[in-house]
This record gives sequence, C-alpha cells and structure tokens, in this order.
Amino acid sequence: MAEGAARRLLVTGASGFIGGWIARGLHERGYRVRALYRRERPPERLAELAAAGAELIRVDLTSEAEVRSAVSAQEAVVHAAGLVSDWGPAELFHRLNVEATERLLSEARAAGCRVFLYIGSAAVHGFGPHHRSTEQGPYYPPVSAYQASKRQAEEAVLAADGPGMRTVVLRPADVYGPGDTNIFYRMLAGQEKGIRATLGGGRRLTSVVYIEDLVRVVVLALEREEAAGEVFNITSGERVSWGELMGYTSSLLGVHPWFELPLPLAWVLAGLLTGGYRLFRIRRDPPLTLYRWAHLAYDFDFSIEKARRLLGYEPQVDWREGLRRTVAAYREDRARTRS
Repeated sequence: MAEGAARRLLVTGASGFIGGWIARGLHERGYRVRALYRRERPPERLAELAAAGAELIRVDLTSEAEVRSAVSAQEAVVHAAGLVSDWGPAELFHRLNVEATERLLSEARAAGCRVFLYIGSAAVHGFGPHHRSTEQGPYYPPVSAYQASKRQAEEAVLAADGPGMRTVVLRPADVYGPGDTNIFYRMLAGQEKGIRATLGGGRRLTSVVYIEDLVRVVVLALEREEAAGEVFNITSGERVSWGELMGYTSSLLGVHPWFELPLPLAWVLAGLLTGGYRLFRIRRDPPLTLYRWAHLAYDFDFSIEKARRLLGYEPQVDWREGLRRTVAAYREDRARTRS
C-alpha cells in the first residue's frame, strides 16, 4: 500500500461479482474494508470476508440517511454497485445508476472522503467499429438505458473531482472470472446446450479483462495521484475475437455447440423480441436483444495505453489462462449445486 494512501474505505455492490472481488482483494492488501450489500442476506463469500475481519453493512443506496451513515469515517469509496442489464425501464436505470451515484458522491464529500473511484463500463463508448479506441473515442449512440445511465453517472463523478476529493473512473470491458454468473456462466451453460454464444461466425474482436486484473488496477487508481479527474479504459490488452474466446471455452467444456445465427437474421430477431417483450410488458429479458446483437456485430477493441502510462497498469492474466480458471470454477460450482 502506498504511503499516504487511504486505509479505510467502503466498497459498494460487495454482494455482486465485481464488487465482491474488489472487496476481498482490498481486504487482502491491508485496507480496512466496509463492504456494502443490498440483498436480504450476504452471499457465502461475503460472509467469509466478514469472518476475516471486514465490516459488512446492508445499505439501500437510494436512502440518503443510510448512505450518510455508510460513508462516515471512511477515507475512500469504491463504487461498484448499480443495475447491470441491457433490459429494463429507463427510469429504473436512472434511479439506481445515476441518482444513487450522485447521492453517494455528495455524502462522500461531506464526510471528508479523499478518493472516489467509480467502476464504469466500456459500453459507454457505444457499439460501432472500435479498433484500439481510446478514452477520447469514438463514441456511438447508446442502444440501451444501461449505457446511457452509466455515461451520466461517470460524468457526475468526473465533475466532482476537485480540492479535498479526487475522483476516478475505470471503464472495464467485459469482466469475467470465477463467480461471473451474470454473463460468462450463462454463456457456458448455453454452450453445454448447443449454443455457440457467437453470431455470424464470431469474427469480431472484443475486449475482456480478468477480474483479478481489474482488482489490481483498482488498487493502482486508489493510490496514484495522477489518476485524479481521469477516466481509464481497462482490458487485458489483447486482441481476441468472440470466436476464439468461445471456441476455447467449448474445448475446455468438451462440447461441440452448433447453433449460431447469421448477423442479419439475428438483427431481425432481436428487434422482434425487443418489440414483443415491450408490447406485452414482459419483465424478464429476451434471449436476444439489440444490445447483445450490437456487442457481437461490431469490433469492440480498446487501448489501455493511458492506464499503462498514468497508473503503471500491466495485465497479469491472459485470456486463455483466465478462461481456464473460469471454466474450472464454473464446473465446481455446478457440481456443488447438483450435489
């Protein structure tokens, strides 16, 4: 831990995949972690973190009083909570991603926090041709309320940077690793059912980052003064296609998925499903959305040169090793669930 770095900090979203890993990683590095969660009961791994000495608090980030109490006596905030989905009403994304962030910023400043680090998303760049795209762009129009709300939230965070509290935004690309039940575990389960989890041959590039590398860059951003008021795209630094990723996971699983749609047909289907689900007000997400189609239809490749230069960030886990660990954890979790 760097000399003068914040020792007492809170991590929001600690019951989720990313927030949970960040809370554990910071605790292991000697930070005094106050982990916030919103579920009725903390998940097993978070309870284990509490047993190891971290402080757990159940907090509703839409409550001003609860947020004020949570940030008291803290030196830094790592804000990893929010609604992560490509489906849902815009007002819900605004309330949970934008308003909650603004409330947390205000209370953190009032409490004397010195650092506010926001976990954003590379999805704010939108979907279009991205080839080593930097934080300067290009940017394309959002196709989901999630993207729009994340952009608004990070704008609020960057605007709050100033004397007394420095703010930082990290924009990770597709984060994966053990415990990623929202995205990669679902894709792996689909592959076991014969779905390739790619479209149009999987030729488009994407950007991924293993969860432990994201934790490493969180630490760097907390401790580097050079990060003040800055936004950083975070990936593994590799150029890899969806076909390579999912071809490798299928080989690790020992399956041969065959079902894949061509891009034009998938676009039509995504539009029909989106319209139908909205018309009939179906709350669960469709199997294919325009967001998911666009994510697979365009190259999504970003540069991490700025993070390397200002933060000293160097990814440690390449995508093959990261996927090997992820598939192994997925199998263990499935076996435990079935037993």
